[in-house]
Amino acid sequence: MDKQINDDVGVNAVVHGFEDAWNRHDMDAFALLFATDADFVNVSGMRWVGRDAIKQQHAASHATIFKSSTLKIGNTTVRFLKADVATTRSVWTLSGITSETGQIASIRTGIFTNVLERIDGHWLIVLTQNTDIARPGS
Repeated sequence: MDKQINDDVGVNAVVHGFEDAWNRHDMDAFALLFATDADFVNVSGMRWVGRDAIKQQHAASHATIFKSSTLKIGNTTVRFLKADVATTRSVWTLSGITSETGQIASIRTGIFTNVLERIDGHWLIVLTQNTDIARPGS
């Protein structure tokens, strides 16, 4: 049972590492949370394959619309599919988004779905699906 507890802690450390790297706008640290061949789909349905592509795309957005943003990861559920494979779902809020006009946009909420794999003893994200939570009537 201790191994499962440690695995849960390790997986959650990656999820919250995502939040920490985002909020420091440190895309080098952010990229290291992903496997080299990771697959990321953002809230708009854009897909990036590979750690380098994920880093480049996030670095570009953190230089513009997300330069002053703050990500808060809320409730996260973890499910182990195998000892070395886990899925997570995390509710998030994002504030401080800079609109195209330079104004601060409304707070957004969404859900991250991640698949993580323990590779060489370290948990890494191999797949992320990010989804905005639509507001009623939008």
